[in-house]
Amino acid sequence: MLNRRNFDLVLQGATGFTGRLAAKELVERAPEGLSWAIAGRSQQRVEELADHLHVPFLVADGLDPIAVDKLAAQARVVISCAGPFTRYGTLLVDACVRHQTHYADLTGELPWMQGLIAKHHSTCVNSETAIIPAAGFDSVPADTGVYALIHELEQSTPVWGFFTIKGGLNGGTLHSGLALAEDGDLGNHSPGPCFPVPCLKRWAAPFLMAPVNQQVVRRSAALLSAEDQRFGSKFYYQEHLLTANRIRAQGMSAILSLSGVLMSSSVGRKLLRWFGPKPGQGPSERSIRNGFARLILVAGSLDQPIAMRRWDWNGDPSNLITVRSLVQTGLALAAGESRRGGVLTPTSALGARLLERLQAIDAVSSVPIPGN
Repeated sequence: MLNRRNFDLVLQGATGFTGRLAAKELVERAPEGLSWAIAGRSQQRVEELADHLHVPFLVADGLDPIAVDKLAAQARVVISCAGPFTRYGTLLVDACVRHQTHYADLTGELPWMQGLIAKHHSTCVNSETAIIPAAGFDSVPADTGVYALIHELEQSTPVWGFFTIKGGLNGGTLHSGLALAEDGDLGNHSPGPCFPVPCLKRWAAPFLMAPVNQQVVRRSAALLSAEDQRFGSKFYYQEHLLTANRIRAQGMSAILSLSGVLMSSSVGRKLLRWFGPKPGQGPSERSIRNGFARLILVAGSLDQPIAMRRWDWNGDPSNLITVRSLVQTGLALAAGESRRGGVLTPTSALGARLLERLQAIDAVSSVPIPGN
């Protein structure tokens, strides 16, 4: 970094639903001596939140290049909840790269992430600046879980991920998806097949988050393969939703198909805007607290796996898990724990350290699988 900064960490997008959760998490988790601030595009809203939290604030609209440049110049690390990132994240990332400021966010917007890699990866490798998109529920649980499992094994092997989740939807997540659909960037989301999982005695269904998580985990493998043979040519990651039986798997597949139809049509998007949560809205505190995500990883074949591991994540996936993941990523970057520069994934940047941090705050635990 080129000069002394006013803040160790700045949270951008702090006044939205997820941003407020992230700010609260920072109040609870920021170590003593860490200098941090919140930022947002509305001076009134960000000032009110800053007064409530007793922290400094900055005003920065993601569409204002001068404002985001000033933000990036004042921080060692920026973490952002200000989506849709395709619209509100590009100028901020550009500024962070320019000022050699580490950055992480919650995006699951694959085309945007791929654009960042093409535009900034080489520059960030040379400057040792870590840019980490997808540092929320997309895709920290999958990325850290696979990393931990692979490091237990002595061979390169395929890994299957099976999620069970309980949680709600906030308005910011919904409207980010709607923005992607309007820009024609949703890609081909026709559901994949449903199939039995013999080793778990369950059925697999298509999973909405799989396209992002799979690409992030595979990029981790590509970035790490030169230094770790366990991410060699036989490694591959596939992800699915785990259900009790074939009927439920087919039902989840039908729901995913319907959501794709709604997203791909202007009428469907209007209905989702009308009936879905608005930006700034989300689940109740009780609902967020009672949510969970369970990830079972299977290495090798589904008939006779080499190993199986289960990770239980506490809290609503799209709200509490995502916020804890982002905040711990930001705190790790502020603590100087990044291992390299580039447009990275959580584990290619931080290795095992991110999972260790999340275990230390009881965000996730490893649960034995009987007979494994």
